[in-house]
Amino acid sequence: MSAPGSERTAAQAGPAAPIHKNMAAELRRFLELGAAQLDAALRESNVRVDKLAGAVSAIATDSRALEQEVRALDARDAARVQHARARIGELVESLNAHVHASITALQFYDKLVQRLTHVREGLAIPADSAAGGADPAAGDWKALLEQVRARYSTVEERVLFDFMMHGLNADQMSKALTGLRASAAAGEFEAF
Repeated sequence: MSAPGSERTAAQAGPAAPIHKNMAAELRRFLELGAAQLDAALRESNVRVDKLAGAVSAIATDSRALEQEVRALDARDAARVQHARARIGELVESLNAHVHASITALQFYDKLVQRLTHVREGLAIPADSAAGGADPAAGDWKALLEQVRARYSTVEERVLFDFMMHGLNADQMSKALTGLRASAAAGEFEAF
């Protein structure tokens, strides 16, 4: 025998099932969003790490060449000294360019940390709401999602959020983001 008031009628059970099913689909998309954000952040970071490694390698190569040219400044041959001076100027310009490329490539780390923090915080918002006793089926899911979206500081994060929450799967979203990146103007800088 059940406690009074604990039995649900068929009419009461009917609407709860679709809400629960819809909530499960929303939650699944939300979790897929987190996975897609992590994947996008890691892919972008891998590209940046490769660029950084190339710049550091080029700095090492130019540094060795610069060392050789500095030694050539002690030569008694005036033509060799003149050539060394010219070459040193070229190497200094090259080193400056590689250092600049390294600094730019290192910016990925700040962006990566920021994106990972957004994912962590975004996942915590619904979890904290549920832990606080809120019933996810009765709670304002859209308001929770807007809290998550409001924490994003890059266009890419907001676009990814919108794509995923409107039903695009991870593959479709990835293709759309690739198109978005390709259409961005060369040298475009996004503050994050």
